[in-house]
Amino acid sequence: MPIGEAIESMEEWLSEQSIDTDTKRLIASYYVQYLLKLHQSPNDSIFAILQTLENDSQQGLTVSTGIARIYGLNADYQQSYSYFDKVISHPAASANVKAYAIAYLILTYSEGQVFAPNAKLISELNLLLTENDLQQLRPLYDTIVADYYQSISAFDIALDYYQKSLNGAEKSQQWVLMSDSLYAIGILYRNIGQYEKALEYFNYAITHDVKIDIQYSEYLATYGMATTYFRAQRLDEALTLSEEILAHPLTSSFYDSEIYRLKAEAHLSRGELEKAETALNMARDLYDNSRPGESTTWRAQLEQTASQITAARGDYQLAFSQYEKFHQEYIKAKKYEDLELIESANLVQQIEQEKQKALQLEKENEAFNELFKAQNAAQKSQSLYSKLLVLLVLLTLSTIVIILLLLRKSHKTNKLYLDAKEKAELHSRLKTEFISNISHEIRTPLNAIIGFGQVLIDKMQDRENKKLTRRIVSSSQMLLQLINDLLDFAKIEAGKFELELESHNLKKSVSNLADIFYEQASLKGLSLRFNIDKTLPKYLVFDELRLKQVLANLISNAIKFSDAGNIEIGIGVEHIEGNTCTLKVWVKDEGIGLSQSQQDHLFSPFTQAESSTARKYGGTGLGLNISNNLLALMNSSLNVESEKGSGATFSFTLSLAVGDEKEEKRSPSSASAPAHIQFKKCRILLAEDNEINVEVIRSLLSNTNAVIDRVENGIQALEALSDASYDLILMDIQMPQMDGYEASRIIRKKRNIKTPIIALTANAMQHDIEESKKAGMNAHISKPIERVKLIEVLSSYLG
Repeated sequence: MPIGEAIESMEEWLSEQSIDTDTKRLIASYYVQYLLKLHQSPNDSIFAILQTLENDSQQGLTVSTGIARIYGLNADYQQSYSYFDKVISHPAASANVKAYAIAYLILTYSEGQVFAPNAKLISELNLLLTENDLQQLRPLYDTIVADYYQSISAFDIALDYYQKSLNGAEKSQQWVLMSDSLYAIGILYRNIGQYEKALEYFNYAITHDVKIDIQYSEYLATYGMATTYFRAQRLDEALTLSEEILAHPLTSSFYDSEIYRLKAEAHLSRGELEKAETALNMARDLYDNSRPGESTTWRAQLEQTASQITAARGDYQLAFSQYEKFHQEYIKAKKYEDLELIESANLVQQIEQEKQKALQLEKENEAFNELFKAQNAAQKSQSLYSKLLVLLVLLTLSTIVIILLLLRKSHKTNKLYLDAKEKAELHSRLKTEFISNISHEIRTPLNAIIGFGQVLIDKMQDRENKKLTRRIVSSSQMLLQLINDLLDFAKIEAGKFELELESHNLKKSVSNLADIFYEQASLKGLSLRFNIDKTLPKYLVFDELRLKQVLANLISNAIKFSDAGNIEIGIGVEHIEGNTCTLKVWVKDEGIGLSQSQQDHLFSPFTQAESSTARKYGGTGLGLNISNNLLALMNSSLNVESEKGSGATFSFTLSLAVGDEKEEKRSPSSASAPAHIQFKKCRILLAEDNEINVEVIRSLLSNTNAVIDRVENGIQALEALSDASYDLILMDIQMPQMDGYEASRIIRKKRNIKTPIIALTANAMQHDIEESKKAGMNAHISKPIERVKLIEVLSSYLG
């Protein structure tokens, strides 16, 4: 019987009064399994019937699993998690029921943006399937693992698992799961920008729809094709398909909301502002009605689109306010989602390592057992040597065979070790790439907030508004520091962090911190005191930026956790031997202090003294971990002396070489860029696909008289260079159709154009900077863009 007809028949039977409860429960157990496969919810009357059919039998627990999933599909996640836990922990639940419950709990966690538990659940599900030979669930397991790896941008691994799921589903004739896999592969290719490949798989899914009678594959594939057309800027095709999706019988409010958002962006790009606003309002209403109170990056993006429409109308002040709302909602959702993913990625790595260790020990134990047997055989053969010479020869030959087998197993053990090492390195690389992606996504909205804020500060006359705007910019810069902390954390973990040792005036470097923290301390009524040894050599060799970063973290914490009193920053000379000076450096406060149990976990990443501290004072718990790792590179470590309620003293020792004045490395000037610098008659080509970023750059350069021509991607940049000559190119990296790297390589190698190219991007890790240089770019400016830095770089090329 076709699946659609089966579902309708079972709904009729469940509503039939003459059918007894046990029979209904059996029907309901099959019914919810169909719903699980199709990710659909029943109407309210059928749902009420299902709730009456729960009990401790296998059929009753299967119904409970279905009810748990239905709650999840309706975004009632806490109720959903509670039901799933009840089934999984139930002593009467069979392995099959538990496996289904775990599988759909993982899917529900992912939909609710909760990723950390999934790594452990995936491992439990795999063990359950293996121990109970539940091969019919293996294709579903492969899909779940693929979804997980796609969520952390490990696309190559995800594709392998999707293909395994596709093959397994086809062999076992699980047609709905096969549709899911075809759709998921299309989405994967869409997400990595291979749009033609994505459309190819969506067409496969539509062709496959003949095996399912409710147009399930057709709906999924049409939705995927429409979103792909939107991303590829094929707007006529995208808008046409959008109407088909909105009219489809299987559509849902959640997907309709996303389609309306994409329609709004399409109409905005065409200058059709009324249509854009109408579509945006529909997107908001649909999302908020179907998922009230849910905070996700999807919902935040609706506010970003609103700000872009308002900016297009010319109301930049309201656009700034809307963009700030988007930024707050996006960061709140993104920080939660990303920290969940980081924790989940760590758990996957730990579980994989433990598995490899256990497997290696098992192989080694087998080898020792074989060796022990061989030794016993050898001893027995010696006692019978005089009587059984032939047998001795046979035993000798057996021993040789055993040794060969042991050698072979030894090779396998070594291979297991190498495989484990490669997997660990892969997870480390994935985590580094993942943090880089976080940086890119958060820096893009920060660029708008800080950029527009700098422009507004220059233009505002009202002191109160100027003060508030400065606070917005200052808060955004604090968020930027969090991003930089994450990048430092990633580089340190990957072993790619190197110090830059130069001769500097240490007293001067430390004193400069007073200018940074004076106002922050004064606002809390705190006094900063510097206690610097008079015998301190004037010049010492150290990494000025990283030492100041350590001290800045310690001073910032001291201010944060103090409400009154003094903060002392001290440097004492312990001894000087030859050309080496040993120092003790400390930061002492009179704040809330730390208990011994709090001190035990103080330097772990993403850890604070206690959860109430995080709620009251904020922060991620990365600062001290990074500081301690930086000091480790300097052959030192942080020490803490503290008691609860009596303040804290953080200290460390350093052994530094004595430098001299002529070696002193001069720090880049931090002075403001000239207020009225002019780039008259200078033509700048700006390649940037984000409208808000374009407005920021135009605003920052509005007083320079530079002529700015804007294009939206690398292909348009090449066309512009064919039609006109430019004095400088500002090149974004991530753009549709052709990115900044490819465009720059063509400009340099095929066109042989020497015009300076400045990379203007949210990518901020060292390998991104190196990649831009390889592509032929002259310099790199990270978002958010500071006007001083932008003018400084442009001046060096435009004169």
